[in-house]
Amino acid sequence: MLRKILAIPLVAKLRKSTFVRAVLVSIVATWTDYIVSLSLHHVMKVDEVIATSLGSFCGAIVSFYFNRLWAFKSKDGKLTEQAIKYLLVLGLSVLLNSLGVYLLIQTTNLPFIAERVIVIVVGLLVNYQLFKRFVFK
Repeated sequence: MLRKILAIPLVAKLRKSTFVRAVLVSIVATWTDYIVSLSLHHVMKVDEVIATSLGSFCGAIVSFYFNRLWAFKSKDGKLTEQAIKYLLVLGLSVLLNSLGVYLLIQTTNLPFIAERVIVIVVGLLVNYQLFKRFVFK
């Protein structure tokens, strides 16, 4: 059944798109991030900002691995150079995510999960462009 779906011309074309692959990786990395951060905060009672930072870090590991090998198909690039560039982008992303949650905590009464959903804009606006043009070029 999966092979039939993957053989559909539109699906096959979308699978070749770097953007679509990067979005799929982002979804998996985001779920990793959310599962970790929400579990830390709601189950282990870790502070929201710390839980956000740790969740973002775990999601970033997933993101680097799958973006390098599958989305951008950049496994021939120098791993060390890509990792350093990725860490720079990761640092910016974690900072923006954590700052975003902090500002939302200070200015709204939104639940933690809503705060995390709002800051996903960081990934959509910043990360893809930096990955494509700087890390995995």
